[in-house]
Order: sequence, then C-alpha cells, then structure tokens
Amino acid sequence: MNERGLALLAGYAMQTAWRIEMLAGDDAAAERVARRGCEQLDRLEERAFLSTQACQLADALYALGRHDESEQWALRGLELGSSDDLATQFLGLSVRSRVSARSGDISAALALAEQVDRLAAASDDPRDPADAALNRAEIVHLAGDRGRASELIGQAIEHYQRKEATAYIARAHRLAAQWARAT
Repeated sequence: MNERGLALLAGYAMQTAWRIEMLAGDDAAAERVARRGCEQLDRLEERAFLSTQACQLADALYALGRHDESEQWALRGLELGSSDDLATQFLGLSVRSRVSARSGDISAALALAEQVDRLAAASDDPRDPADAALNRAEIVHLAGDRGRASELIGQAIEHYQRKEATAYIARAHRLAAQWARAT
C-alpha cells in the first residue's frame, strides 16, 4: 500500500486490524498492528487517526498487562484527540478507568467509567453500550463486587446478542473467564 502512495490509508487500516486481533483474542498481534499504525500515522504527522490508534494501542497494552505503558498511550491519544472525538474519548477513558482500578484507585476508576457510560449513551455505535458495561464490569470486579460484575457482563452479552455480534460475545466470555481465574 505504501508503494502506491496510500500511506495514510495503510496507517488507518491498522485500526481495523487491531479490532480483528482483539476480538480474536490475540492481544500481542493487536499490539503489533496498533503500534505499526501509530508509527505510520506519526511519520505522516496525522493526528486525528493517530489519537484513536494510540488509544487502541493502549487497550492492547492493557490486555497484555503492561498497565503503565498502556496509560501513557491512552493519555497521548486523549491529548491528541479533540474533545468531540467520541471513539478516542470512549476508548482512552475506558483504558484509564481500568488502569486506575488496577492501581487501587476505585473512586477515580468509577468517575472515569461514568464518563465512558455517558459517551456510550450518546454514541451511534451499537457496540458502545455493551463495551461500557464490560468496562464497568472489570472495575467492579477489581473492587471485589463479583456479583455486580457478573450482572454487567450479562448485560453486555445480552446487548451483543441483540446485535448478533458473535465475536464480541466470545470476547466477553473470554474476559469473564480471565477475571474469574485471576481471583
């Protein structure tokens, strides 16, 4: 693609590749393609797509357990993105909320999760409400409320089922199983 002068498209395409790898459960591959996209977009000095791609990289790094690096990329994406860039704000704040919960700051995590919930309610993306429920599920799970976490996972799965989003359903089940093993 780069040889044909489509460098921007090549960088942007990594966003789709990231989503595919995350849904497939290959977090390392998701990190590689998101990083490649960030590098490409950064070289082109393209900031609008880079803001979202940086938050995607943050999400992949979070999934790999690299929380400090994850937070740095989320903050970079949020800094690069505009306040009305829903995709960037949604994903960046989601990552930051989970990192806060992992570091033990549950009140900050819940405050960030509230912002994510508001963004999901305003979004046209049919996956956002379920993704927001999964985000909150992990936070309350980390806070020790396993019952509420289970309810939120169920809500997310029901929403994905209504949308017939089978890859998202599988991912929600995978995350729930990971959280259960971690306790």
